[in-house]
Amino acid sequence: MKIAVQLNNDRNIVGTVTTSELGAELQVKLFSDKGWVLVDSDPAFSTENEYLWTVRASDNKLVHISTGMTPDEEITQANALLGKNVGQAIVTANSADKKADSAIASAAQLGKLIAPLLVAAQTNSNTTNGGTN
Repeated sequence: MKIAVQLNNDRNIVGTVTTSELGAELQVKLFSDKGWVLVDSDPAFSTENEYLWTVRASDNKLVHISTGMTPDEEITQANALLGKNVGQAIVTANSADKKADSAIASAAQLGKLIAPLLVAAQTNSNTTNGGTN
């Protein structure tokens, strides 16, 4: 459904006709010189929150002033960001797992190197006279 919105010089919405598509079209025809434009309605838009919205000049879509995007575009961006963050978390977790595996392998290798030295030291200290030669 089409609605008519009136934009001031700062592209803020200062008036809305949502009663019918025919009424919106008539409003724009009669008062387009007063800043009235015809746009597709958005379910999230209401006259109570019209101060949060504007009309994007490039395609005449209702968008939030804060983001310059339609609600659908905001959702798409949020999902993309969430996917990126989850992907980064998985990469970080995999990297941590590899580092832990590497540390365990290094500790095991060190144990294999030290064990013969400990056995040799213990054998040399176990003499019949209590370890003193």
